[in-house]
Amino acid sequence: MLLIDSWYTAYRPKLQAIACHFGYSLQEAEDIVHQFFLDLLQKNLPDAIQNPEAWLVTAFKRRLIDLHRIQQRRGNYREIESFYLPSAQEIIEKLETDAELINHIAAAFKKLPARFRRVIYMKYYQGYSTEKIVALTGLTHQTIYNNLSKGIQHLRQHLKKDTALERLVNFMLCLVP
Repeated sequence: MLLIDSWYTAYRPKLQAIACHFGYSLQEAEDIVHQFFLDLLQKNLPDAIQNPEAWLVTAFKRRLIDLHRIQQRRGNYREIESFYLPSAQEIIEKLETDAELINHIAAAFKKLPARFRRVIYMKYYQGYSTEKIVALTGLTHQTIYNNLSKGIQHLRQHLKKDTALERLVNFMLCLVP
């Protein structure tokens, strides 16, 4: 039971986001996730689950597919066209106007080593191509690639540590009216 409680705490937002992505409203997604974990409590789970996140996501997606089939059989099925899924552009615009998120990313960016900050700034903020960065800095293509890759990896690690940001991102994924 403690294992499932910890899974519920850790993976509930992600599973809700998946349900929202499948076209369910936020309230429906919450209900489906709650029922999913209640059903898990009643089952004998395998003892050797190596990767609980992958196992839960797969089982949850299968549950969503089963629910979809049941709704189709009962005639309660709503056409996918009736669901509003925000476009990538709309999501990007909402994320760009979120001051808390922008400040958090800026703070994470400032914590990067100077060599990573410099290359990321030139590539993504100034819009320079890799060739232009090579010409301006005198670094090799491989060094620029490595700095970009490692800098982005550091940003992801820093941003992943903040659970409030993770909850915010999962909520943004559930933007269904």
